[in-house]
Amino acid sequence: MNLGYIDFPHAISATMKMSKLFYYLQLLILAVFISSCGQDEEHSELFDFDLNNGISLESTNEFLQLSMSYVDTLYQWDTVHLNLNDGAAGDSLVTGCGNWNYEVNPTTTVELWFTDTWVEDGIYGFSSDVVANDFGIIIRKDLIFGPAYEFGNFIVENAMISQNTLARGFTNVSDSEPSKVANAYMKLEHWNTSDQMMRFVLELQNGDVVRGSYSGMFQPFRRIEYDSDCD
Repeated sequence: MNLGYIDFPHAISATMKMSKLFYYLQLLILAVFISSCGQDEEHSELFDFDLNNGISLESTNEFLQLSMSYVDTLYQWDTVHLNLNDGAAGDSLVTGCGNWNYEVNPTTTVELWFTDTWVEDGIYGFSSDVVANDFGIIIRKDLIFGPAYEFGNFIVENAMISQNTLARGFTNVSDSEPSKVANAYMKLEHWNTSDQMMRFVLELQNGDVVRGSYSGMFQPFRRIEYDSDCD
């Protein structure tokens, strides 16, 4: 029976090349796996906290409670907007000509704007050094609202008279304020469920760190801003 001619040297060489190829492929897969695990572990440590619906400032250990949370998935500039506060906004929060229509005026607010039209579980980032970020954020505390007057004339009923900006992070905004956000990460888990959890960590320009977390579903509302003639 003729089994045909087999070129054993070439066959062995081809087999060795294939073995090396599989070996290097396995090394590549292992490297990617280790890198991925390392990133997951790093992020896991970064978000290893629960402030029970509030924010904290690392330098002073100051804690600010956030009892309410709202989401507008149809924000007027085609983004998703989140609002956390210790007051009450109802089914809509309208601002125009300096007037805010909170049902209960808050003393602390966290406002976030996503750059996409939808959000999902994942980790979102912000850096003041890049031109395209996943979100923008501003945190205010010590808020005081009341009637506003100009030259003795009544202007609006519920203006933001006083505030202290704790953190401010927006793309393409140049400033050197201590509250400027240098870097930030936010993690969303179980989005739009009763087990929903949001955590964020902000590194400020002055080196301070702000951490925040909120568990529970966000109430749907509309965030409406009027930019009209107020004269």
